[in-house]
Amino acid sequence: MPGRAPPSPSEESVLPLFDVRLRPEGRSPADLETMRFFGLSAAVVAAEALPRATAASLREHFDDLVRGQLPRLAAAGVRGYAALGVHPQSVPRRGLSEVLSALPSYFTAGKVVALGAIGLHQGGEAEVEAFTQQLQLARRLKLPVVVTTPRRDKERVTKRALRLLGESGLPPQRVLVDRTSAATVPLALECGYWAALAVHPDELSAEAAVAIIRRRGGQRLMVSSSAGAGAGDILSLARLVSLLGKGRLSPQLIAKVAHENAAEFFRVPAPTWSP
Repeated sequence: MPGRAPPSPSEESVLPLFDVRLRPEGRSPADLETMRFFGLSAAVVAAEALPRATAASLREHFDDLVRGQLPRLAAAGVRGYAALGVHPQSVPRRGLSEVLSALPSYFTAGKVVALGAIGLHQGGEAEVEAFTQQLQLARRLKLPVVVTTPRRDKERVTKRALRLLGESGLPPQRVLVDRTSAATVPLALECGYWAALAVHPDELSAEAAVAIIRRRGGQRLMVSSSAGAGAGDILSLARLVSLLGKGRLSPQLIAKVAHENAAEFFRVPAPTWSP
């Protein structure tokens, strides 16, 4: 992407970065190594939208994330975790119960740390049914959930998703609302949920994310890049942290947003960075 590159690790101290929604399948090994060089230490890969999803293709997608993409991250020196679930754009016409019955078996080896990405895209009946069933599954298994929000009509759809979350009885501290905007961050935080800012051309610029962090502080905020999806920027989080530092935000606040909050939410060890 155009613009000045973030400083190299030799120019300033590097904070470890925890990307809460990375798409490594869309990035080369060289890209992943570059991200690691600029501080990426941990990342979550989440189930995404599949065209014409079936029960079989969803299981294949889950298996690829766990058996294919997590090892790719490990090879680049990045600690990888997965979030698995039926994305609102991947609700199959038949076989949803089969997929949901299989999901618990993935949560036994310690690498799958959340259920997601789930939520609403347009809010049709099938989406609502899949979302509510998965919220009940997360409640029963005591799992964190990653809730995605759409690019279009974001505020309306987010409000509806938040209502369904409230009705589910899922503890707020186990809910992360991803791809939030300046308008929807307050909605999520005021409900007691966590919120992630997606620094991606389809969502927020690094400058817009800085403005939100400056206004809201670091409590229950984290960041994602969706690098690998479309025209994402593999250095978006490094660029964000650089701008936060130049904006004279406290090192403690920056560390919370960059990695500490994510480690706390997903209940995994805090990441470290070493050259």
